[in-house]
Amino acid sequence: MKNTITSLFQDNIEKGSELMEVLNSDWASRHDAFEIIVTLLHSLIVCLDKIACDSSCRWDAKISSHAFILSSALTDFDFVVTVVILKNALSFTRAFGKNLQGTASYVFSAANSLTAVLHALNEVLDNIEVYHEFWFEEATNLSGKLHIPVKLPGQFRECSTANLQHDLISENFYKDALSIPTIQHIIQGLKDIFSEQHIKALKCLSLVPAVMSQLKFSTSEEHNADKYKSDLPNPDTLSAELHCWRVKWKHRGKDVELPANIFESLQLPDIKFFPNVQAVLKILSVLPIITMESKCEPSRNRLSFYIEKTPREQRSSHLAFLNVNYDTKHDLDLMVDTYLKAVESKDKLDSIPPHTDIAEEV
Repeated sequence: MKNTITSLFQDNIEKGSELMEVLNSDWASRHDAFEIIVTLLHSLIVCLDKIACDSSCRWDAKISSHAFILSSALTDFDFVVTVVILKNALSFTRAFGKNLQGTASYVFSAANSLTAVLHALNEVLDNIEVYHEFWFEEATNLSGKLHIPVKLPGQFRECSTANLQHDLISENFYKDALSIPTIQHIIQGLKDIFSEQHIKALKCLSLVPAVMSQLKFSTSEEHNADKYKSDLPNPDTLSAELHCWRVKWKHRGKDVELPANIFESLQLPDIKFFPNVQAVLKILSVLPIITMESKCEPSRNRLSFYIEKTPREQRSSHLAFLNVNYDTKHDLDLMVDTYLKAVESKDKLDSIPPHTDIAEEV
């Protein structure tokens, strides 16, 4: 593959070097994966064809057969137009998605940009005729360069109207079958995952001092933190406490470094003097959109090990949590008492499978 890229990009060595660096990364998990596929498509096809048609016996029959099958799939117009449309459709959520996997500041930025992202996607849907025309033209141009014929999927070819132009039939087909459903799916997915309440919760990340500084300490967390009033130890003092929290960091000493994330904020020696802030930060730390800190890599590995080594029917979320955090000091007596109090009746206790009984396992 590297030899193929070197050959095809000999007039643009810088671009070729960039693509080879991409190949050495986990590019399939990147937010621009479809854009990378479009860029690499020619190289992929040439490379696979070389393997499939190799006469030097360098590759065995199984590898050559797999290369031929993959090449056939990549040189189908249905694949090309799908990749191109996905690349363009997902370009509207790329920055949003990357921010969600970034630092607290980036996640906060993503929460505030969701409305704009949805607005852009709805604008695309309202003008899908225009957008799809550009996307389909890009797909047909790419197919032309790769000598791939523009055609409908086999099961739809015979259903096409004979008196219409072939290109027009294909363009309309993919607009209705791919472009419109894709945009609709992305919009609905964003709405389903990020409810109004979830976004309000993410906006509470402005409690992280680094985010507060980025916002020039002109934040109003009270409105968003109200969501957790029932979970706060002193909800009546929330407003005053948030004011003190802002003042503390706004007028900090020049040598004081701002905590950049929830983990660092919760490790502050004086966080106990801000019980409401501490409570909200603890809640935010377990929101599913918050990525695990690098310090938690061992915990992540232990979780993977637990899942791999434990049969599905024996897995317990409670035991998994204990296993992941076995190096954390637990008050076992308190854990057992809390668990037993949560069981309302003996019948309910008896109905719980043995492997989920935390008291017994501890």
